[in-house]
Amino acid sequence: MHRTRGISQRLKCQPADTHSPFSDKVFLPPSFLSALLDSEGGGMQELPSPITVRIAPSNACCGVRGFDAEEGTVRVPVGMLEQIDNDGVGGDNSNSMVTVEYVRLEKGEFARLRSLESEKNKERGQNEEVGNLRGLLESHMRSNLTVLFLGEIVRFPVGGRREPLSFEVVALEPASAVDIIDVDLTVDIVDSGQSTQIGGSASVSAGDKLALDAPQPLDIEVASGATHVMPLLIPPQADAVDIVLECDPGHDASLVASRLLRDVSEIDNDWSDCSAPSQSRKNLRVERTQLPDAACTIYVGVVVAAADATTAPAFKGKVSAVSAKRAQSSDADVSEPEDGIDGSSLVCANCRTSVPKANYDMHSLFCQRHNTRCEGCGAVLKRNSAEAANHWHCAVCSEPGVVGDEAKHSRLHHTPCVCACGGGSEEASFESALEMAEHRRTDCALRLIECRYCRLGVAQGPHAGSAEARMLGMREHEWTCGSRTITCARCNAYVRIQHVATHMQMHDFQDRQRRANMVHCANKRCDRERAAGNPLGLCAACYGPLYSNAWDPGYQKLLKRLTRMLFAQITQGCGKGGCTNREYCAAGLSESEAAARIVPIVRAYAPLANPAAAGGRPNIDYDSIDLRLCSV
Repeated sequence: MHRTRGISQRLKCQPADTHSPFSDKVFLPPSFLSALLDSEGGGMQELPSPITVRIAPSNACCGVRGFDAEEGTVRVPVGMLEQIDNDGVGGDNSNSMVTVEYVRLEKGEFARLRSLESEKNKERGQNEEVGNLRGLLESHMRSNLTVLFLGEIVRFPVGGRREPLSFEVVALEPASAVDIIDVDLTVDIVDSGQSTQIGGSASVSAGDKLALDAPQPLDIEVASGATHVMPLLIPPQADAVDIVLECDPGHDASLVASRLLRDVSEIDNDWSDCSAPSQSRKNLRVERTQLPDAACTIYVGVVVAAADATTAPAFKGKVSAVSAKRAQSSDADVSEPEDGIDGSSLVCANCRTSVPKANYDMHSLFCQRHNTRCEGCGAVLKRNSAEAANHWHCAVCSEPGVVGDEAKHSRLHHTPCVCACGGGSEEASFESALEMAEHRRTDCALRLIECRYCRLGVAQGPHAGSAEARMLGMREHEWTCGSRTITCARCNAYVRIQHVATHMQMHDFQDRQRRANMVHCANKRCDRERAAGNPLGLCAACYGPLYSNAWDPGYQKLLKRLTRMLFAQITQGCGKGGCTNREYCAAGLSESEAAARIVPIVRAYAPLANPAAAGGRPNIDYDSIDLRLCSV
């Protein structure tokens, strides 16, 4: 339970102009801050963090962003205003009077949230997958929420979706309203039936999955004005994939696909074939270069627009996906037929076909009598035929087709559209839906991307103001997400996440430079760096078994220890399984043969035994010594 401190004011609700309408942080007047500081006789030395309040008569609790609201008012984000209405204030909450009371909440330990997506999809007749629910939800809670309370509807937008994702808080511990700042909160997400836990992604029924290289195409039926979405798993070995939609006679739909976006449409997609209804076969080609190297899932949608609906109650067709070879560029030149080089044939002026010269006059008379040539597109049609009567050209762009193509062509090519992303506070206008579709898949701030740092599907946001961000091809979200710092495990320096790769390249360069300039251990079976001041020229690891703190000014005792180690190693072995030091480890030599092999090595260290050299540095060529100690 939360504990009140006796600080409350009667204030008028006003909508807050914040960057996130789904935040739960309100703006209070300065008098509320004064009352907070003067509480308990001025005993409050510093403000608590976070500051949380309850808005009565509802049970809605929220955080505080600032104390710059006008006196007598509280500025509340739009999403929070709707939440207050859901909790019983009723009507439009703008300008309504509420009681804002300061409360201290217990730290949250556990929260169960119920996804409302399944209910919405049932109402729309769709079976839609919504990706990484847990990651998206926790990212939103970390950035925008201060408090959770029972019955709260948590909403947040996802790039490319027309509606925000919605979750209802159904259980909390240890109280009915908890503070979620700087806590280790366990979040449990369940579906609309409160029985199935959702982990990384929502489930999709097996019947709605499109299989690659399936023996039979998938029969689908889609209601007018609806979209049928099917996930398609593409393995890493597939060079390219052809997705084909065969429309039944009298039916038409658009075939679209997206790599991240589940709520695909004719406007929101990565690949689309929105060809005219006269073309019953729709085809999409997805190249491997457009996908990550690993296996990935794309989302294929069949869109049936209400404006294109036929008299049939629902669209019917077949969808298939087959592996294909990567597209090869073709330099084939397609041109109109020319007269025969040898003069044996001529091109008909009406139908533009090549005709033998001997038959040209007869063909020309027959063709002029029975065929007509469209001046707009050059199509040859039979006179007074149904094909000629059904032939059509757009009055705006002269695009050819049939009369039945006009409605869809006008809707997609000549109907102005407005994108909600805008440029600043203005909305972006486009002359056609296809122009806006190209904008939505490239430059739109609402375009869904997979952030290279947090690995979540988020809106890419507007262009970042930094020149470095533009040079790196980052939009606002990735620039902000990559600007967080972590500690380098090698040098303990604070490094921006976006600079980690470059920072590690610097370490790799330093390692390569150090290895290039490194003086190696005199042991030919060791690649470590030679220890400074080591009389035998060994590294610290190889010299360790030979070290002694006994007084040895002429290194005579050291050379005796080295001799004994080599002799035991050659005659008895090092005792390590799998040792490959065959010539100097249990080599099967007699004692005299072993001594003959050791003498040149010890003799090379003879300058160490000279007492005159004890105070100076003996001149020894360590690289010429064939010392092969078993690796330590």
